[in-house]
Amino acid sequence: MQAEQKRLSQEHQQEYEQRQRKHEEEMDQFRIFMEETRKMVAETNKNMGSITSRWGEFVENLVRPVAARLFKEQGINVQYTSLQVKAHDYQGSIEIDIWAENDGEIVAIEVKSHLKVRDIKRFITVLDRFKDVFPKYKNYRLYGAVAGIKVDEKVDQYALEQGLFLIRPAGDSVAIDMKKDFQAKVW
Repeated sequence: MQAEQKRLSQEHQQEYEQRQRKHEEEMDQFRIFMEETRKMVAETNKNMGSITSRWGEFVENLVRPVAARLFKEQGINVQYTSLQVKAHDYQGSIEIDIWAENDGEIVAIEVKSHLKVRDIKRFITVLDRFKDVFPKYKNYRLYGAVAGIKVDEKVDQYALEQGLFLIRPAGDSVAIDMKKDFQAKVW
């Protein structure tokens, strides 16, 4: 009887050890799978960032060539445009996607593929800091503009209420979209 119990105990122990080894092998395979998945997610995120960045560049390059004409039609005689103007101060850095300038006025343009209210709010904080970060332009009239390929209805109203020019698609180009009583804010 004792020999039988010993044999059964050994069999149970062997079965347990086999299950344990199988479990460890499965866990090793799972760890490998998770590491491969993590690498794939990281690569996908990198690729998506590249696509988003390129899409943003496309939108900026759609707006910049016509910015001078668009703002001349609004009485702002733009003489110079530039992409990606950056500056730093004690609060950090700011970036202007498109900078349109003449001898006394600047239009800072924020460009998004899908313009959202939070983008406008963030951009207004940039405009509020602008003359501190660019003290050379403290005597210039600063206007803000937002541009988007996709602009939701409430977002366009919000932008105009904030005194921002709104640039959106029009045919094969872009145009400033505003109401007759629109009053551009000067920062």
